[in-house]
Amino acid sequence: MDTALLTGMRLRSRMDLARVWPDFLVWLAVSVVTLGLGWLVVAGHFFRLVINSIEVVDPSGAPVGRLVCDYDVEKGTGALFAWLLICIATLGIGLLFYSFHAARAAANHTRIEWHAPG
Repeated sequence: MDTALLTGMRLRSRMDLARVWPDFLVWLAVSVVTLGLGWLVVAGHFFRLVINSIEVVDPSGAPVGRLVCDYDVEKGTGALFAWLLICIATLGIGLLFYSFHAARAAANHTRIEWHAPG
């Protein structure tokens, strides 16, 4: 790939508060009901939501692509169960470390989808 074509490209988020607000309310309700353990499921969704709202723009600001995250928490249920045990054993402190795990997993399942020229 010719990296000269990527010179000046930037990432721009299209996320707005109207899109985040309903998801935040769901997370808040799940967290209250599950005493915080719902974050194990919701974290991947939140990271995917942020990544999927990012577009790639050229130096003039025109969108030329977007980031697409295919991460699904349900795919890693074995790891999710291990993290659940860690979080219970550490009285919730493991959730801080799980957040980094979920962010890394979402980033590893992200690709750039380029817009068709024209």
